[in-house]
Parts: sequence; structure tokens; C-alpha cells
Amino acid sequence: MLLPRGLYSSSPPEPRSRAQNNPTLLFSWWCTGVSLTVIVIRLLGRMIRNNQLFKEDKIMFFALVPLLIRMGLVHVILIWGTNNVDVGKGMSDIEIYHRSMGSRLVLASRIFYAMFIWSAKYTVSEFLKRLTSSFWKRQYEMQLHMIRGFLVATFFAVVIATLTECAPSPFDHYWQVVPDPGPRCRQGYAQLITMGTADMITDVLLIVFPINIVVRSTAFKLKRKLSLLALFSMSAVLVGITGYRVKSVIWHRGRQQYRSVFASGEILAATAVSNAVVIGSFLRDRGVKKQKFRYSSGSNDGASAHTSRRHTMNAALPNDSDSDLFRDMCYRTAPELEEQFEPRAPPIATATATDEKAEGAKVADGYFPPDSTLGSSRESQESEPRFKGEKIPSSIQKGETSSPRPRKHPTAVHLKTISRNPRPDHQC
Repeated sequence: MLLPRGLYSSSPPEPRSRAQNNPTLLFSWWCTGVSLTVIVIRLLGRMIRNNQLFKEDKIMFFALVPLLIRMGLVHVILIWGTNNVDVGKGMSDIEIYHRSMGSRLVLASRIFYAMFIWSAKYTVSEFLKRLTSSFWKRQYEMQLHMIRGFLVATFFAVVIATLTECAPSPFDHYWQVVPDPGPRCRQGYAQLITMGTADMITDVLLIVFPINIVVRSTAFKLKRKLSLLALFSMSAVLVGITGYRVKSVIWHRGRQQYRSVFASGEILAATAVSNAVVIGSFLRDRGVKKQKFRYSSGSNDGASAHTSRRHTMNAALPNDSDSDLFRDMCYRTAPELEEQFEPRAPPIATATATDEKAEGAKVADGYFPPDSTLGSSRESQESEPRFKGEKIPSSIQKGETSSPRPRKHPTAVHLKTISRNPRPDHQC
């Protein structure tokens, strides 16, 4: 006769020493450190290239908080242990206290773990929205809103499953060590299965949404389509990791060591998937950049002094960055995020020797008056002694005038008058 096998195992796993958990602790810290480095590289690269953070960058920045808090809690949990252990061999009071505190911290660590994973998913959805924000079909908009609503609903479902699995038993049975509170209060299968199922469904939705757009497009060649399909299918790795995690944890009767190992691996994979496209655009030196200015060394380089941003969009390599994946499908990014090709400023005229000579003919009130005024001004200058002791000709004293002279340009007359009538240094 075949008897149905229950999901929960009545016999708890054997206790493990701190030395036996050290490899798990090191692996968890390594995954967290690599994830932190990847996120910091993304944020610094965005600030260097754009002088600003986009919305998905800010979400990933705030995701660092649950990431680090979860790792700090896991560190204590792996050292002190939890109540999911066989206590038949007897434990000291301090060990019972440590396991009780570790069981309390497990609840918080599972919530912060789900918070980071769902933040990475929301970052991917925000990135997909920015790709097609200008030319946006209503059906795509509704699909994305449904995906985001499903993300919010599943996150609260995971939190509820984490905190209500032990019901109708008292809530403090979650951290009760002696006597055994029962498998429902110490193994956490409801949280494991709820989160694993929601995790896989949301990953599939985030894969199908962009792939549907790529497949429908007729502008891409087959090779380009395959590359985009591979790019947006990276979340399939998370589906495989999550499915194997659920099976392995149940097989090992909910041992905390295995839960921490697979959770840390999924955190690393989720970080890589949600940041791969952005960091890849940095490595290829593609995408939108901030304006860079250079200063001219000479006055004749006035046109080059007004430089605009360095254009990195190569016509020979289309659709090769995070901002132009869908450009050939009549989709584009927001106008304020696109590269603005500014017209080059007109060249600046420089002063020459002729211009400097003409500047000498100017006075405060403008150019010199007409010739008649110049003539009378010149006669008055000739009728007066230029310096002390000079004799004035008698023809000028009697008022005699010379024969009319040909009219000259005012500037030429003035320059000639200045050259004929130099003033002594002691009168300057």
C-alpha cells in the first residue's frame, strides 16, 4: 500500500558546527561583494558618462540597502544557527539563546532577500520602459503596467507567506528551540515555495515582454534578432537557479546552510542580469554621453572652441547600446536622453594689421567729421604756433589762403596731420 508523503519532514536535520558553516559564509560574502562591485561600477559609469542617474539606476542604488542588511543578518545566522535542528542530544542555555536569536533574524533576512530580488526585477522593467518611452503602443504600456502590478502583489505575497506559515500556532514559535515547535514553524517551506514560484513567473514575464517586440519587428536581420533574443533571455538563468534551489532545500529538509548558498548565488545572478546591458554599453563606449568642452589655444580657433558632445553613435554599428536597441523598430528613447547634434558656431573674426590701423582713426565720438570741418580744423592748427618760439608765415597771418587742394579721405588726412605735427615729449 502506498502512503502519501507529506511535504514537511518530521525529523529535523543534524546540527552543524561553526567550522562546517565557514565555507558557506565565505561564499555568501563573496557573492555579496561581487554584486556590490557590479552595482557600484554601474553607478559610477553612469555618473561619469551622463552626470546624472536614471530612474533605474536610483532603484539599483537603493537596492544596496537590503543587500547589505541581508548579508549582515546571514553572517550571524550561520554562526549562531537556527531552531531547525535536532535538539535531542541536548544544548546549553547559551546555545539555545543563540539559536533562538538566529531564528528571529532568519525572518528578517528572508524579507530583505526578497526585497533585493524584486528591486532588481523592477530595475529591468524600468529599463524596458525607457527603451520605448517615446513611441509607445498602448498594448505594450498595459502589459508593462500589469507586470509591475504583479511584481508588487507577489512581493507582498512572499512577505505574508514568511510571517504566517506558523499559524495558527503562536508567533513566537518561529524562534522556539525547546521543545520542538514543529516543522511548519522551523522549515519555512511556504516562504520557499511562494517566493520560488513568484520568482520564476516574474522572470518569464520579463523575458517574454521584450522578446515579443523583437520577434514582431521586420527591421532586424536574423543575426541581430538572435543576439537580442540572447540578451533578453539571460533571465532564464534565474529561472533555472530558482527551480533547483526549491528542490534542493526541500530535499535537505530545509537546512539553513543550503538556503544561504542558493540565495547568495541567485543574488549574484540577478545582479549580473539586471546590470549586464548597461555595463556592456560602457565597455563598448556606446550610448548617450555628457557634453565635453575643450579650450582653444589661439584666436583663430573660435569655431572649435564651441564644441558639442562627442558623438558615439556609429552608423556602421546600429542598435549597439542600451539606448538604441529598438531604434530600427520605430522605437526610440525619450527626447531628453537622445544625443543632440548642436550646430557649430560661426568662426570668430580676428584683428589684422589693417584693422588696427583703422582703429587709430577713431575717436570717442566716432569717426572724424566731413572734409569742410577737417579743413578749417587744419587751418586753425597751422595758424597757431606748434611750440614756443615758432614763427608763423606772413601769408597765414594776413589771412591769405592757398590754392584749393584735392580732397582726401578723412582718415588719410588725419594720419598725415599726425605724422607732420609731432608733439615734443615734454608736452605729452
